[in-house]
Amino acid sequence: MIAVAVAQADAAVEAQLAKTLFQQGKVEEAIPHFEKVTQLREKDPTAWYNLAYANRKAGRFEQAAQAYLRFTQLAPEDADGYFGLAESLRQSGKTDDAIKAFATYIQKEKRPSEQKWIEAAKQRIAELQKKGDASAALAKGDAAFAAKDYRAALFAYQDATLADPKSVAALLKSGQAYAKLGHDAEAIEQWNRALQLDPNNAEARAALNEARERQAQLAPPPAPPKPAVVVMEKPPEKAPEKPPEKPAPPPPGDAKSHYVAGVNLINQRRYEESLAELDQALQLDPGMAVARVARGSSYIALSKYDAAVKDYAAAHEADPALAAPLFGLAEAYRGLGDNTKAADFYRQFAASTAPDATQALKDYALQNAQSLSAR
Repeated sequence: MIAVAVAQADAAVEAQLAKTLFQQGKVEEAIPHFEKVTQLREKDPTAWYNLAYANRKAGRFEQAAQAYLRFTQLAPEDADGYFGLAESLRQSGKTDDAIKAFATYIQKEKRPSEQKWIEAAKQRIAELQKKGDASAALAKGDAAFAAKDYRAALFAYQDATLADPKSVAALLKSGQAYAKLGHDAEAIEQWNRALQLDPNNAEARAALNEARERQAQLAPPPAPPKPAVVVMEKPPEKAPEKPPEKPAPPPPGDAKSHYVAGVNLINQRRYEESLAELDQALQLDPGMAVARVARGSSYIALSKYDAAVKDYAAAHEADPALAAPLFGLAEAYRGLGDNTKAADFYRQFAASTAPDATQALKDYALQNAQSLSAR
């Protein structure tokens, strides 16, 4: 009896110390004392509830779930334990177990004053079920992606995004599928959305850089004209300081200026407007191959694949040294559903030694050729 009395006294001291530390915001320091209380009072539901709550506050969700589970075993009719258990399981990523715990809470909660928590539990269940749907869709997409069926993968990843709009993984994977299908503009949009949710996501940033490199290769801007050199016979004795003058805008008849404007509009995904600028550039210089490549890119973005084929073919004829038209023809024929021609042009691009055919883009093209040939 004396030993029991001592143990109870020790437990009371530990409980008071834990409570004081917890109220002071020293949760991490309080937890060992809450644990000591559970050791001294193994069958005391309150001791286990306090330990569970402290762990949950400290973000130790797995430990919290274990303590809540013990509480529900000791006090199976106390609804509060099931809500805490469900929240801890949810934070631990155990979706199915969390749904069951929330459902048990709803079943056991009979207090009229706690209706708002019943509604909260119902909302959590709905959210978790959507996440479960998203996880299933992601798994389906991963299987299709591994099989190189990128269109099926994209559809599955889109389903995952619809089920859970805040899923960074779904957005990243959607971008990867879009990129494999040659739709870099859409891929970039997905990765930007992922960065809005997770600004420090290194995978999204790396993917964005690679996609922008591919876009730059497909529509390389021309080199800016060299500034004219003015030779003065005799420098002025004292030149007054003047603010720098703004450069004059290029003349309206300058094909390059229309080309650059068109490329800038493509980068802004304003494809219809870009066509007007590129039309002007080609009216002034019908042999400007890079303008035809850029216009072909706009046509592909607008799903006008026949027009894209004509532009890319004309670009290749105008400047056979460019590799970009070959890649564009591959993309256009794939859009038309002609996988044989698409695969052939992808291979031609992959075999090109032109400066605008980077190794990363050649690897990408070869992968597409192999994927299309396997169908």
